[in-house]
Amino acid sequence: MFFQVFGIVYAAVAALGFFYGDALLLGVVSNNVADTWLHVVIAVIALYLGFMMQPSEARTASVAH
Repeated sequence: MFFQVFGIVYAAVAALGFFYGDALLLGVVSNNVADTWLHVVIAVIALYLGFMMQPSEARTASVAH
């Protein structure tokens, strides 16, 4: 669940970064193009880990016992 929330937050920050460009995000956080693309990469990885990655069969079997 951590990676799901983390990924959604970073995706929102990335979207705001594309919207605001090089201006301050919400008047608080400094932003530039490199930051925005870094947020995209972090969001994609976190969303993959949170929503797409399945627990291994071995781990599931050991938890059930």
